Amino acid sequence: MSGSGSRLPGDSENNDRHKSEERAEARLSGTLGVRFAEYVDSHGVAKSKVVRNALDEYLPDSEGSQYLLPEDPELADAYLALAGDEKRVMTVDKAESVLCQETHPNTPKKLIREEVLEPLAETPFLTVSYGRVALPPLTPKDDLSGGSDDV
Repeated sequence: MSGSGSRLPGDSENNDRHKSEERAEARLSGTLGVRFAEYVDSHGVAKSKVVRNALDEYLPDSEGSQYLLPEDPELADAYLALAGDEKRVMTVDKAESVLCQETHPNTPKKLIREEVLEPLAETPFLTVSYGRVALPPLTPKDDLSGGSDDV
């Protein structure tokens, strides 16, 4: 047998799915392992799908974004959830609801202001005033490179 390893039919040295996909392995022990096994059994889903979904929830969406964002990945994700192509103004309550739903589902709504909105308000990306949140439109990174205003 050649050194094909676990290649599937159609895979070749030039078209090897293992070279284009990241592989990760982990051992789950204790209650985490038990919870994982119970979830997989009760929901009838593949272990790999559960792990991929969990990583997708855990890892920031802002990595590799085309927009200018706050440096903190958690704040960047929050800003992306709130901002748009046009200037937006909304109540603090609405912003807290959006963030609880989209980027911080495990954070109680009452903590969103302290842990997310206040730190974002210390950046140029968001302003909180009189119970309202104002956000400038998303700025593509490409808008910052080159241009006639460069000195």
